[in-house]
Amino acid sequence: MTTPPSFHPRSRGGSARGRQVSSRRVRDLILASIRNGTIDIDAQLVEEDLMIMFNSSRGSVRAALNELSETGVVIRRPRVGTRLNRRDLGVALDDIAVTGGEQVHIQVTDQCIVPTFPLVRSRLKIDDDVVRLVENSFIARGETIGMRSAYFSPRFNADPNLLRDKPISMARTLAEFFGVAPGGAAVSIGAERADDRTARLLGVAPGETLLSREILYTAADGAPLEIVFDRFRADLVRFESQVDHSDLTWCPDPNPVPPGRESAFTDSREAHTGADRVGSVAQSV
Repeated sequence: MTTPPSFHPRSRGGSARGRQVSSRRVRDLILASIRNGTIDIDAQLVEEDLMIMFNSSRGSVRAALNELSETGVVIRRPRVGTRLNRRDLGVALDDIAVTGGEQVHIQVTDQCIVPTFPLVRSRLKIDDDVVRLVENSFIARGETIGMRSAYFSPRFNADPNLLRDKPISMARTLAEFFGVAPGGAAVSIGAERADDRTARLLGVAPGETLLSREILYTAADGAPLEIVFDRFRADLVRFESQVDHSDLTWCPDPNPVPPGRESAFTDSREAHTGADRVGSVAQSV
């Protein structure tokens, strides 16, 4: 573990003011510190060290570690200590590749031709009477972390099993399976409960909360290729994305309020027959 500050939280007067008293916040900080290497993955998690590191109370640190133990992130043993049990995987928001450099493979669980329906016709802009459906599992670290149901035009007739033993990414999928250059992706994120079949495939209990993701992939020319529905184990996966706004130019207000001119806001309420009360804002200069 990284060397904590030299002071102890209680050395500043014993007050909780300014300290991390929320176990939820402490848990977030512990997880983020593990992810970026501030806390070494092989280090023992000592309550006293964490109290100093996050300027928190023993109760908050202990509660955070207990919560992480309940979800399997850490293992706590009496008279032995607390150690990291597993790290979650960062999956790119619009991809199936893991951001930390670890490899993801697929295992095809089903593929068939099904009648098309309005959603697919509209999103894929096709008139086909049928579409291809391919379902596969995502495997990382020797366990199933998620699954996908993908719908696309039957004119793409490649065998998805050709990608089975290769480290998978959407760039590879679009190039080798669809034979096109990758374009964009429209992503929608949510959460849902696992039904019996999904729970069995992912190795979780029915009703377990899963991360859900819907993506429409397009080719470089903007043509829609496939619409996919993903489910991931929330205890193993987090979504990650990096956005660069450095090319945006900030434009100041063209009509700034001159110094010394302040706005005073008053709330006046008037009663109107058959109408709601309304508040008016008056500006005095």
